[in-house]
Amino acid sequence: MAFRKLFVKEWRSALPLYGVFSALVLALQLLVLYKSSGWDDADIWLLSFFLPIIGAGLITIGTSYYQLHMEWRTNSVYLLLSLPVRGWKVLTAKAAAVISLQLLSCLWIAVSFTLVIGLANWNDWVLGSDLEAHYPWMINLVANSCWLYFLITALLLVVVQFAYLSGQLVFKFKWLVVGSACLAAIWLLLRISPLISDLLNWLPEIVVRGGEKDIVYLHSGPFIGLLFLCAGLMWLNGYIFEKEVEV
Repeated sequence: MAFRKLFVKEWRSALPLYGVFSALVLALQLLVLYKSSGWDDADIWLLSFFLPIIGAGLITIGTSYYQLHMEWRTNSVYLLLSLPVRGWKVLTAKAAAVISLQLLSCLWIAVSFTLVIGLANWNDWVLGSDLEAHYPWMINLVANSCWLYFLITALLLVVVQFAYLSGQLVFKFKWLVVGSACLAAIWLLLRISPLISDLLNWLPEIVVRGGEKDIVYLHSGPFIGLLFLCAGLMWLNGYIFEKEVEV
């Protein structure tokens, strides 16, 4: 119950930011629609779809840092002691709240892109090509891109939480500690992941299709390893969080 209440609290506090971001995305797409006469299709996709998707991820990571910063700045972090929730659950609730909003933002970007840009270029993009023949590999590519996108976002979010919490363990040079902890965590994850991957060679490969004949086989071990490392780092963040709160 406390986890759910904390999730809802964080979700509501971050909702206005994502609402403003979604409105800006729609404005950008309308601007691209108005100015894109004669533009290359790649430029239209980059400005009105891919950049907003990247922006949603960056906002999610930045929001996770700002959440912790405001908890300490306003001393409201001490109120979390009254919740019957472990530290890692508190941080997981914060992360889940912003990632769920990121997911909604990505859905909004896709829908608004389809309605604003897609319908305007319907004759060229859809009627002028054999789209149905490409459905299988397009669905495969989109699905694999989505889970990889959210995995990277979640991993960087947890790293940012770790870096901020590490900075709270010292009284001086906090920014230096935050930056060093962030780089050290990324380096350590990249070093440990191959070792875990070697232990997971028995797992099936991931098939990524980029076209009718463009097929890439990815070993799932590194990604499963990163998922385990992300969970382990989240637990470590919870331990540091509880230790700092109790001081």
